[in-house]
Amino acid sequence: MSDARAAGIALGYEVADDAPRRGERIWIPAGGSHVVPAVDAALKAALLAAVLDFRPRQDARVVVLGAELAALDARARAAVRAQVAFLPAGGGLISHLNAWENIALPLAYHAPRQMRGVGPRVYALLEPFAADVRALLARLPEEMTAFEKMLAGYARMMLGAPRLVLAEDPPRGLGPAERRQAEGFSAAYLAHCPEGTYVRLQDGHDEAGPD
Repeated sequence: MSDARAAGIALGYEVADDAPRRGERIWIPAGGSHVVPAVDAALKAALLAAVLDFRPRQDARVVVLGAELAALDARARAAVRAQVAFLPAGGGLISHLNAWENIALPLAYHAPRQMRGVGPRVYALLEPFAADVRALLARLPEEMTAFEKMLAGYARMMLGAPRLVLAEDPPRGLGPAERRQAEGFSAAYLAHCPEGTYVRLQDGHDEAGPD
């Protein structure tokens, strides 16, 4: 892939192999919502290690937001990483913090100047998905449903306005209505960040389908 084509790629990952296994090559164009189907645990772990922790396999090529990671120095990599968010199925919450603290404290630490007006922003993010936002924000993770945990993770992620989101499939066991809500995070993200790219990493045991 030429540098010109890489410029239009939000997420690229491939392993140097004459006969790569199915799914080992991922190229996602910038913009919109995308589903990577049938992502097994090994591929997901390798992809996340490369993109989030800058620990790619030696034989892997990684492109993030138009940049070849191998060509970037540490400062440039950090700048790219700051524009990428990961939304795990379980929300990635800290167990002894309530939902409000899990959502707001990362922003307070990383971008304190953006804390002004954060309360109304969080409510605006949660209200389309939660019947009682105030009650949800007061709950510890152990008191939340599986959907509420992912919703809290979604709100935390949205405060950072990332250019690229990597999201796991909604957790198993959700009812049809909650699953539809969780799958609606991509549309809500693009409404707030119209130039962003949302990538759902579909579990390997599920069939491919539209987002």
